[in-house]
Amino acid sequence: MPKAKKQDHYSSKNPAEKILTLLTDFKLEAIPENYQLFHSYVTGDNPKLADEMRPLINERVLDQTSCSILHNRHFQSINLVDQTLEAGDKFGKEVGSVLRLLAAAERNTVEYEKTLSGATDILENGSDPKSLKSMVDTLLVATTKMQQRTHSLEAKLNKTTAEVSTLRTNLEQVRTESMTDSLTGIANRKRFDEFMQNSCQAAQKGEDEQQLSLVFCDIDHFKRFNDTWGHQTGDQIIRFVAGCLQRHSSKTHLVARYGGEEFAVVMPYTDAQTAFDLADNVRATVESKKLLRKSTNEDLGTVTISLGVANFLKGESVEEFIGRADEALYHSKNDGRNKVSISSNPKNDRNAA
Repeated sequence: MPKAKKQDHYSSKNPAEKILTLLTDFKLEAIPENYQLFHSYVTGDNPKLADEMRPLINERVLDQTSCSILHNRHFQSINLVDQTLEAGDKFGKEVGSVLRLLAAAERNTVEYEKTLSGATDILENGSDPKSLKSMVDTLLVATTKMQQRTHSLEAKLNKTTAEVSTLRTNLEQVRTESMTDSLTGIANRKRFDEFMQNSCQAAQKGEDEQQLSLVFCDIDHFKRFNDTWGHQTGDQIIRFVAGCLQRHSSKTHLVARYGGEEFAVVMPYTDAQTAFDLADNVRATVESKKLLRKSTNEDLGTVTISLGVANFLKGESVEEFIGRADEALYHSKNDGRNKVSISSNPKNDRNAA
């Protein structure tokens, strides 16, 4: 039993040796991300991760691509929290440094004003030349110090401005990553919810011709693909469908992974017929492609999708709008799959296959 023997070979080692053996056996680099992944696997502190990795290891199909996907899926949220905390800590330190510098500048200004006030008293009292010379020398020294402190403050403020700009960029990147599905690179459910809320509010306030459409998409018989070919191939199919939706959508649309093998496309300023045409083009594209299993080049057979389309009705809630698109999707699935259906409403009463 080769596989059992291999598992015994791994289990006979301590965690560090086991990790290095696995990295070597699968020709993977000992980078921090890989070590974190395998450490979690061999220690068993993440059962869900172990369940996903075990068949890949047993079937000898684990590679750097699958490791990166697994790492993003299981550790991305932890990394995002760490990045946010680090950026916030740096920002706090920069602000504290500037506040301290400004307080010092205020004290310096008060001291300078006192020096000027003293010089004014000497001039008004008509002091002797020796006193006047001493006054001028004092003013020169005070003015030089004030200029140096001003230049120092300007330099620090310029540096801080640059630091804050960098921090802002980093935080924007963290926000983008937190709104992105790690497997497909499209928007995640969190981003979908935010975009839907804003789009529905805009359509609600807009003119009658300002239309908003929503497409829901589901991969037909996805569980069968997973059960037959494994989760890695299932991920390949999910990425393929996401790519098709992205290519057919415009820049004003939001393509999101709604959950599992289900996707959504939010289409501002788009009527139901245009949304239906786009959905049907995606459906035809997916059906026409021949997919091969990456690890073995085996033919996966025909992949199809079912889609539902709904057009926003003024006065309805976001939940009602989503519900109508979901109903249209299930109409397509119940009607034989590999179809597009449009939700019935007063503006449009049609179903199409």
